[in-house]
Amino acid sequence: MHLSHSDTGTGVPPIVFVHGLCCDRHAWEPQVADLSRDHRCIAVDLRGRGETPPHPPFGIQQAARDIAELVDRLGVGPAVVIGHSLGGITALVINELRPDLVLGIVTGDSPIAEPRREVTAPLVHRIQEFGTREGLRPLIESFFTPESSPAAREYAERVMYSCPPEVAIGMLEDAPDVLSRLPQLIQAADTKPFMAIWAERPLGDPAWLRRVSRFARQEPLPGTGHFFQLEQPERTIALLRAFLDDVASDPRIR
Repeated sequence: MHLSHSDTGTGVPPIVFVHGLCCDRHAWEPQVADLSRDHRCIAVDLRGRGETPPHPPFGIQQAARDIAELVDRLGVGPAVVIGHSLGGITALVINELRPDLVLGIVTGDSPIAEPRREVTAPLVHRIQEFGTREGLRPLIESFFTPESSPAAREYAERVMYSCPPEVAIGMLEDAPDVLSRLPQLIQAADTKPFMAIWAERPLGDPAWLRRVSRFARQEPLPGTGHFFQLEQPERTIALLRAFLDDVASDPRIR
């Protein structure tokens, strides 16, 4: 399956950007524009999103396989993989599937927390009953703070609401299984440079991540909603550049 993607800039390490549920590669647009001055940056549209055709399956594990195939085809690995929200979980799965392709991992306000049964079932049921717009509305409304920028809200509403219901549901189809393995996924990620960025009201549980990891770097961004990278792009870029410095100096990957 060919994933539509942007491929800009030169320099190492290369960076692969992964979007979250119902989003597209433009979720990382400010960071790609800046970091591509010094790094080769690949930003993907997962199946059924952006310019990639909607060929099922759409789940997390398939997304990880698709991205690994793209990295292989482009010959850009090993790379730093940066994922927003569900894309951060996808980044962890890529590392499990093909650790040789992953130099370091950044998760952006991802649902990293102690595994719970049927955590995504209510959202799937809402989308099945009401369609994407009304099904996602409570979730999307929870993503913003009073300080959230209109541009971030406009992006989330325009792009997420346009996602076909079958794609939205498909992206979550294997989420219960994947999320149940978070302790193992975190353990594998913790052997490499690993940073978790959190919104003001985190979608995950930073305290749990502290308990199950030894070296993970955690960075809260006060005043930001779930789309922190669009609300405070400069601060996000600064964190990513600092992390790339960590990657360059980390003795575990030499």
